[in-house]
Amino acid sequence: MGSGGAFKSASGRILSWLAIAAALTSAAHASPWARFDGELLVISSTKYFQGDSPDDPADGVFESVDSDTHIEFGLTEDITIGGKVIYGTSWLANSAGNFSDSGFSEVEGFAQYQFLRDIRQAASVKLSAGKPAAFQSGARPSLSAGGADVELGGLYGRNLLFEPVKIFAAGEIGFRKRIGDAADVMRTQGTLGVEPGRHWVLLFETFSVTSLRNENDSGADYDIVKIQPSVIYRFNRRWAVQAGMTEDVSVRNVAPGRTYFIGFWSAF
Repeated sequence: MGSGGAFKSASGRILSWLAIAAALTSAAHASPWARFDGELLVISSTKYFQGDSPDDPADGVFESVDSDTHIEFGLTEDITIGGKVIYGTSWLANSAGNFSDSGFSEVEGFAQYQFLRDIRQAASVKLSAGKPAAFQSGARPSLSAGGADVELGGLYGRNLLFEPVKIFAAGEIGFRKRIGDAADVMRTQGTLGVEPGRHWVLLFETFSVTSLRNENDSGADYDIVKIQPSVIYRFNRRWAVQAGMTEDVSVRNVAPGRTYFIGFWSAF
């Protein structure tokens, strides 16, 4: 193999590793690095959330356990399709009694087109659509909404350093139209990743949802900012595990809380 072919092969391996690492960053799993043609990524996560009662923080506790399955498939070198399904069980305890509910709470599909990809950077656009969170979703009841959600987003990522450790950053911004009474929102996500060794990836992320305050009647209207540190351990090129926590650091019209999660992923 000539030097050009060797460089292309090495570049592909590096991009593949970084794409897999970046795809594990959150429930949104937002990554500007698309799947390679024919590549399948499956992520199964379990999350535990605890927060104050949404009606009165001094009057109870809201808890939930979610099972989140996320799938991505490289339809072509530039187009990735996928989706997620969340099954949740929630408990609300307050002065009125104890309440619980379970069921499929969120279903979403997406198509993503990557228009820029080289050894240093990647950029994509993504169109998503799905059913918004309901009470049993594991999100707080005040985040629930009827109808459907449609979102158009832009994603950009850059490899900042390769030696002596790998460092990368990624960001996403999206406009989400909520078809129903809930307010439309702007979403942002930022990721900083450090890979100190072949098996480890350290991630620090921020998430924000900002309401456009155009809700109807009693539709959901809230702002929230979160931070999420996590660590990924890769057993090999096909299997890895991720664990971390998410902390609500700023909220409006929703009670704050904390989420602990563990996720297992496999790439084929």
